[in-house]
Amino acid sequence: MRNLLAFAMLVAVCPAHGYIRQYFRVGNTITPLRRADNAGIQYYLNALVVTGASSSATGSAVQVVSPSSDPVAAARAALATWNRLGADIKFLPLKSTTALHDRNDGKAVITFAANSYDLSILGYASPQSTGAIAVTDNTWYTSGGLAPDGTTVVAGSIADSDILLNPALTFSTDGSTPYDMQAVLTHELGHALGADHTGVIGAAMFQSAAAFLNGVGKANLNQRVLSSDEAAFAAAVYPLPGTAPGTLTGKVSAADGSAVQHGLITVADTSSGVMTGTITGADGTYSVQVPAGTYVVYAEPLNGIVGRSNIVSFIQDPPAVVTTAFQPTFAGSLASPAKITVAGGATASADITVAPPVAGISSPLVAFGTAGGAGDITSAAPVLGPKIIPSGQSFDVGVLGGGFDTTMTVQVVGPGISVRAGSIRQDPRVNFLAGPLVRATIDVQARATPALASILFIKGSAVVAQTGTLVLVPPTPTFTSKGVVSSASGLGLNGDGVVTPGGLVTIYDIPGTPNLGPAAFVQPAQFDDYGKLPTVLGGVTVTFDGTPAPVFLAWNQQLNVQVPFEVAGRKSTVVQVDYFGSTSAPATVPVAASQPALFTYPGGAIAGNQDYSLNTATNAASRGSVISLYGTGLGKTSADLQTGVGAPVPPPGYTGGGSCTLGGGKNVSVAFTGWTPSAVGLAQWSFVIPADSPTGTVSVQCSDSTGAATQAGTIYIK
Repeated sequence: MRNLLAFAMLVAVCPAHGYIRQYFRVGNTITPLRRADNAGIQYYLNALVVTGASSSATGSAVQVVSPSSDPVAAARAALATWNRLGADIKFLPLKSTTALHDRNDGKAVITFAANSYDLSILGYASPQSTGAIAVTDNTWYTSGGLAPDGTTVVAGSIADSDILLNPALTFSTDGSTPYDMQAVLTHELGHALGADHTGVIGAAMFQSAAAFLNGVGKANLNQRVLSSDEAAFAAAVYPLPGTAPGTLTGKVSAADGSAVQHGLITVADTSSGVMTGTITGADGTYSVQVPAGTYVVYAEPLNGIVGRSNIVSFIQDPPAVVTTAFQPTFAGSLASPAKITVAGGATASADITVAPPVAGISSPLVAFGTAGGAGDITSAAPVLGPKIIPSGQSFDVGVLGGGFDTTMTVQVVGPGISVRAGSIRQDPRVNFLAGPLVRATIDVQARATPALASILFIKGSAVVAQTGTLVLVPPTPTFTSKGVVSSASGLGLNGDGVVTPGGLVTIYDIPGTPNLGPAAFVQPAQFDDYGKLPTVLGGVTVTFDGTPAPVFLAWNQQLNVQVPFEVAGRKSTVVQVDYFGSTSAPATVPVAASQPALFTYPGGAIAGNQDYSLNTATNAASRGSVISLYGTGLGKTSADLQTGVGAPVPPPGYTGGGSCTLGGGKNVSVAFTGWTPSAVGLAQWSFVIPADSPTGTVSVQCSDSTGAATQAGTIYIK
């Protein structure tokens, strides 16, 4: 039979084994939730969830999707993010549906809340009290047996997972509103897999969609990227065959020996950067599977940034007792945390006896500023979300209130991160009514992949932990508009960079600062489930006015991408590079309607003979045969061209209106000028070599229908 979960919410557990999972209770038996269809999960997007969509479900019209956003692409990207995680999870290609929320139809639908019942699930009360940003309404089997499709299921198997988006809010995909649809859906899909909210602030399953420390009113784009916390959950609950993670177990007790019930546990490998969290059971024990490594472990009460009301299963489970009368405590000691080595396929143990709470200390207001600076921090706020820190730099953390002053110390837990000795000081240029602003300088070594780090504020024997609040990402990618040029000619426009709709461009790093992507070449293996080239490659995403571009090559010195056709008609476009959440400064690049260019190599233009072989000095084309030259930069030549999709076969009789010139000015009739069918961003000029054509090494130059000409190239004719 099925039972209903009290919804998995994204807002402004399994008792002892593995992460914070959703569960249900029958008597004294607690069962975690898990999908039985994990190898083929079908999601549907309601057909009304479109660019510029509006909803009147709240009683007044609200534009629920911004006019510059692509919700279909956002949903597809969220599904792909979980598929790339390296676990036994496969979300099938997204389908469209007219179905709305129905918790018993066995159909997983992404939709906006459409009626008063849906709004009540979201907790909507008024335009001033809108409730949750989104909700995942899971249903599951409370006992084993046969599902309606004839498959055998066990207790806790998830049967349906509708995702309800709040129709009182405006979602976007380009950062124009505080509610990023891709990030929200990535989070909600975690609930659909059985994950609960996490105690790790920088993880995608953290309960808040706010990135408060990144600026008030900004979306938490970090939740588009799954952290080691989600990876550990997926690897444990949906392991791939042949994988053998290690297991870390232990018991958390108070000084009197009593069990710490439902306390948060954080395990962190400060070398690899793996950080994940779990929760103790009613008997104080915990068990978590992790990659092989060396870990520090600490416990903290479930009454801070993450509280009982944030854990989905606890909302449904009033009998669950939560021990909160203790402060963050390490296995070993705060000054010298124990290092627990966990081997693959083996089990290690770390028990913790927690320290009693200390009065007079609470979570302070926090801010960030320039390393060693003064006067540059003008406000501080509670920690409500993560802080993205590009690595390879130093920064200051500022603390206000909470009982902390210059007698405090600061400790960090994470890879390649440290507090600079002697850096704790009061900012002499800032005077807050709440007290002095105390600053500490933190140094972060450069790293190539994301990692999480915790900050602990310590005064005497009192400790306040901000677990995983720092998201350490690669150094900020840097490039200039002049470095965005045609992949064929390497040329820009009047000495600057230039892009053309649908064309292939190369983005070069600033010489001496190779930071655009991974150190080794990464190229796409194939088209995705929708017949498109990927827009995320090697952790790199390139956007043009917020629209992701298909990526052909990701490398720290060079990126090759197709310019989205969506830039057509614009005079310029804003280009940004994101590498695992480290985002470049925006660069404004001119847009040309077309700028045709030929691909060349040291021997001449890249051209194909009639038999599809490469035209070379030793493999020349014959007079009277067909030759095809290849390039890019034709612009948007027809309405049916789609970004990232192979060009369609042109209609019969289509020529494209281009021209070519051979040798000393001999014009030839070009049978076809256009985007190469089935290829992405590749232009083509095909013509029959005239009987009176010059032979040998022959110069060639081609034009598009507007008369814009390519650079000169060389072909070989015999």
